[in-house]
Amino acid sequence: MNIFRSVFSYNHWRLVLLFLTIAVPPAQSLQAAEASTEHEEVVEIASALARELGIGTETAGPGTINRSLLLYGRTMPDPQGISHVSARYPGLIVSMEVALGDRVEEGQVVATIEANNSLQNYEIRAPLSGITVEKHANRGELASGQSLLTIANYDNIWVDLTVFPGDSQQIRSGMSVTIRMDDRVAESAIRYLNPSQGESPTVVARVPLENLDAIWTPGLLVEGFVHVESEQVALAVKNDALQTYENNSVVFVLEGETYKPRIVTLGSSDPFSTEILAGLQAGEQYVVSNSYILKADLEKEGTEHEH
Repeated sequence: MNIFRSVFSYNHWRLVLLFLTIAVPPAQSLQAAEASTEHEEVVEIASALARELGIGTETAGPGTINRSLLLYGRTMPDPQGISHVSARYPGLIVSMEVALGDRVEEGQVVATIEANNSLQNYEIRAPLSGITVEKHANRGELASGQSLLTIANYDNIWVDLTVFPGDSQQIRSGMSVTIRMDDRVAESAIRYLNPSQGESPTVVARVPLENLDAIWTPGLLVEGFVHVESEQVALAVKNDALQTYENNSVVFVLEGETYKPRIVTLGSSDPFSTEILAGLQAGEQYVVSNSYILKADLEKEGTEHEH
């Protein structure tokens, strides 16, 4: 049996809230509206509390549904972003200016060497900006052509996705790819296909990834959704917005400070988005983040009414 609640008028609620403020200690709890003549279930949350709970919304509109092929791979450093720094002339290391893990800028002095042939000091400067990820020498040691330190710049990295023979006919350069690991998501495209080393029959799809915010590091195991076919739909929502309530698929629609569970008819979907055929209009604000909080509150209130 459905549990119904009503939405009081704004002034009515102001009087109720004023009474509660005087009569009982304040509490930041979700208050669901009681049953009304409109027979509509809603959850009312003040905007400030909704932000505190991480309840985020987006505007409903057109979207793209992709038929994707799931591949697995690993993040790799960009070879052009790695520099093994060595001394130009053999000599005594007078100073090492950086430590392991230090950030260096292009042109910064990283070491000073006293050349054996001239006994004159000369400086070694960083050829690129990045992080000191390896250090192989210290002050007082001899530099004789070995790598003194390694600087890595991870502003751009690669993702190597493994393509097995059964999937290779569907994959080609230029295809869009969504890279995902846990809650980290990035969009890119296959730059080129590279045969695996040795006798493996697999192919490696190499995908460049911009990483200016340093979210990704080399060596991570990731999923790659290669978009083989794409379909434009008139209305789509993110999958995180969908909830099942009373055996119906619903999204929560925001009107003012009121969240209403709206029964929707679903169409095609992919791992990220779902087409909406009915129940939601373009331009409406729907809950994307933490919609389960609203569902839980409705279910709690329904249980309390049953008792």
